[in-house]
Amino acid sequence: MTPETTQTYLRIVNKYAHLFERPEVRLRFLNKTLARQAANHEKLSAALSRFKFVERSKFYPTVLNWWLYVLIFREIKAFSQSSPEHTRRVWRSDVPYGARVLFHAYRLRLVYGVLGAFALVLSAGGLFTIVVKTAQQARAAQEQGKEQLTADSRSRALAHDADYLPDYKPEKVWMVEQKDDFERYSNGLRILREYETANHRRGYYVYKPEGGVTSDELRTSPVGIVYHTSESDILPFTIENNDSIESRSRGLLRYVQDHKSYHYVIDRYGQVHRIVRDDQAANHAGNSVWADAKGVYVGLNESFIGVCFETTVSNDLGDEQLTEAQLLAGRLLTQVLRSKHNLDDAGCVTHGLVSVNPSNTYVAFHHDWVRNFPFEAMGLSDKYKVATASIGVYGFTYTEEIAGYAGGEIWAGARVAEEEFRRRAEAAGSNPAELRRSMIALFRAQMAQQKTARLAAAGREEPATAESPVTTELTPAAAEPVGSGG
Repeated sequence: MTPETTQTYLRIVNKYAHLFERPEVRLRFLNKTLARQAANHEKLSAALSRFKFVERSKFYPTVLNWWLYVLIFREIKAFSQSSPEHTRRVWRSDVPYGARVLFHAYRLRLVYGVLGAFALVLSAGGLFTIVVKTAQQARAAQEQGKEQLTADSRSRALAHDADYLPDYKPEKVWMVEQKDDFERYSNGLRILREYETANHRRGYYVYKPEGGVTSDELRTSPVGIVYHTSESDILPFTIENNDSIESRSRGLLRYVQDHKSYHYVIDRYGQVHRIVRDDQAANHAGNSVWADAKGVYVGLNESFIGVCFETTVSNDLGDEQLTEAQLLAGRLLTQVLRSKHNLDDAGCVTHGLVSVNPSNTYVAFHHDWVRNFPFEAMGLSDKYKVATASIGVYGFTYTEEIAGYAGGEIWAGARVAEEEFRRRAEAAGSNPAELRRSMIALFRAQMAQQKTARLAAAGREEPATAESPVTTELTPAAAEPVGSGG
């Protein structure tokens, strides 16, 4: 299938995916239906290999579109055994007349077969007709019973599969094709390169939780992904706004390109645009902290890839905060980036969970995706439950206003990290306020050290070491007064 055909099919199936409330069920419905359509397309092309004129006819794409509706009706029935209202809503929608006729013919194919056989045997007359008729009816009943058993088994399997998404398998993701204006990958992702630009080369340290670097080496490979929202002007996702939606997407892409704001932008139609190349830093995270089993990372511009969804958290978009196409594209891009750079699940997090303000010691200085990010749909574990590194390591804190951004109550990982920091202060014979002053001063020093080392490395074009005039060991003498925050 061509990219244009695939986009057409995606738009049709996406329309009916909104019948399902849960994002993972919608994604499963999309994947199942599109996969079946692609398989049917290949079988039909193989069968017509000697009759190419049929594929070139104007009627051929129409028949394929009609058949896609047949698959949609089948999948909706399989996904919605307990909700006949879904099927009724489909028939009330704008379905082509030819697709309705084809679906009814397909659904009643056994009946038509039996009636045809019955008419044939009647023409032979007599006893032979009765015997043949009885045999046909017996066989039809047997086949119908088998088909019903298969349908029931398939329904149970789909109901079970809807509870989770397929496991992430990096060996199944690789680049298939690279051109000047796009890249294509084995999982179906297409990365557009029209707005691709350059910034500076990465350079960062991995720090120990208590201070100091884990290695003198200035690292240059990305270790994770930070997911953002564009917070741009968002219109309702309807066909009437199509031209305006595209125009605003282009404006956003030009702005991001000029400011080198992210590595990737996923527009509202699910198109993935590369902005800053993976081997270079983008200006997406600023003052930020995250940690994994290898150590602590500060200033995530240097160490993490920034992925931005064209959407906003400032307005109540309901189910439209991410379109179905964006959900699918986000998952595929996550698979590609994790496979390409060997990124751990632990390093895939949202901007709201890593952003900090060292002036007032608060977390979530930027609160995009401070709640509601669909980690499961991206094939990732829930980072809202993971101890927030900025709180647990450096003692950053939060206010009621920040908890309000999170939905009225701070996320679970923040409370876990608070308790971790309290125990650290107790073990050090200090109180949390004193330890917080020391650790946030250390954070500032590490941010400055990392920047100085990166600039020095860029000037010399050789690896820098962690030797720096700033103190990187955690001692009371290193503490400096910082802004209020307790």
